[in-house]
Amino acid sequence: MRHANNPLIKPSDIPGGAACVFNSGATFYQGKVILLLSVWDRQWVPHFYVADSADGIHFTVSHDSGIAPPGEFPYVPHEGIFDTRITELDGRYLITYNVGSSYGGRIMLVETRDFVKFSEFGFITPPDHRNCVIFPEIIKGNYVRLERQNVNDAGDIYISRSPDLIHWGRTELLLARNARYWESAKIGPGAPPIKTDKGWLVIYHGARSGMNGYIYNAGCLLLDLEDPGRIVGKCQEPILSPQADYEQVGITPNVVFPTGAVVHGQPGELKVYYGAADTVMAMATGEISELTAACV
Repeated sequence: MRHANNPLIKPSDIPGGAACVFNSGATFYQGKVILLLSVWDRQWVPHFYVADSADGIHFTVSHDSGIAPPGEFPYVPHEGIFDTRITELDGRYLITYNVGSSYGGRIMLVETRDFVKFSEFGFITPPDHRNCVIFPEIIKGNYVRLERQNVNDAGDIYISRSPDLIHWGRTELLLARNARYWESAKIGPGAPPIKTDKGWLVIYHGARSGMNGYIYNAGCLLLDLEDPGRIVGKCQEPILSPQADYEQVGITPNVVFPTGAVVHGQPGELKVYYGAADTVMAMATGEISELTAACV
């Protein structure tokens, strides 16, 4: 269910104003919901701003994270950094984001413990990758991630494993696009997986090609807790589609793009944060039990 306060964060909420704020990772830190906002300022220079909220609804944008695009060719600032995801793992907050370039995007990994100081691991994918989310647990001795390669502006969801967060392999196809019409053009991981008693709940995006461009929806699936490379259930319908005006009208029309999910609020409540039309940040809520039931 869309929150009545949507959109929660608009370009006018960014210090100094902005062209857009979108596709921002979410987590829970020191009693507050934290968003690492993907922002393009009025000069179309990319930034990541930190925002926090006690109730997960009313956010204060506090400071620029200081994370900047790499300086080396070909990753120049105007190609952008965007689509943050945040995974908390044993007190460490692992942040992945896309670094764009004309040679194809790559995924960068940084770490923080306080959202003030950030340390950079470096690139953890070759070109051309677009999305990456890390599981919040080490599973059978390995870090695990879901990812989408960007092949001819399309893609499917893969799963990979790593002993050290740097070297990734054992890559397997997890879910291919075109399972349903609403996800026929491309799919990709959205928010980092949420552990439930039924399995790992994954909120992902799926796009179809319409007459006037892509239409992005949100879906969900369940993965086995011990073997996350095995799908145990999948909702066959989208759980959220662009219907509100702020989802249908903006820089990129007809987009709901989930990038963060936090268990917060009422017992069993999941807050899903998503970019709407590549212009504003919005939030929808759902019951974890209902989402897992819809998958199976």
